[in-house]
Amino acid sequence: MRYLILAAGMGKRMGRAHAGLPKCLIDINGELLIERLLRQIRQYDARADIHVVLGYKSEVILPLVDGCRIIVNPFFDITGINASLWFARASFDQLLMVIHGDVVLSDQLAAKLFAMEAESLVAYDSSVLDPKEINITVADDRVTRFGVNFSGYSGAYAGVFKLSGHAARLFADTIDRRVRRGFNESRTYYFFVMRKLIADTDVVLVPFDFARYRWKEIDYFEDIAAARTQISGRGNSDE
Repeated sequence: MRYLILAAGMGKRMGRAHAGLPKCLIDINGELLIERLLRQIRQYDARADIHVVLGYKSEVILPLVDGCRIIVNPFFDITGINASLWFARASFDQLLMVIHGDVVLSDQLAAKLFAMEAESLVAYDSSVLDPKEINITVADDRVTRFGVNFSGYSGAYAGVFKLSGHAARLFADTIDRRVRRGFNESRTYYFFVMRKLIADTDVVLVPFDFARYRWKEIDYFEDIAAARTQISGRGNSDE
């Protein structure tokens, strides 16, 4: 299967607390985050085709992503995640899994995630119920809503989604049309693409709940210590 890791961002919410380094270079108990993701993917999928979007300080990350197809967002400093996805749109010509480069997974979770048979899925955590998060709603074993500022959500989006061939092409086409319209606000997110997928009768986004597993998305400096604790097993344990 193809995997697309998004690691172009500057991590502005981290400030200078991590010496200005990309978040994917954070050490998680002796393993850099990007190295950890690559190891896990290759460990549980020996034939993995891995694409990585780089931007901020790409020259520092490049030596760590040998064997991957590299895509560069040269406008990382003035654009957001949608631009990175747009630059990677050629990668969406087959079934693939998209992983935010600041997501830390336990090995048990990685093994389960990369073996999931569902053609399309969205990862979330039903134990994180925070109205300020990007949230999803689950009904009848499918994702029915994805976004912010709404009630009745089932949990927080966990920064991973998988798309069937049809869903991947629809994703790429939708974001391409939007970017080419112009006036793309850098802080926007791909909510409009997920809404398009949810509305498509040929796409079933299966929810995958991370609540049973150890994982952490690193947004702020204090999340680093929490991630190390989680992965070491001192936090919520995998079942």
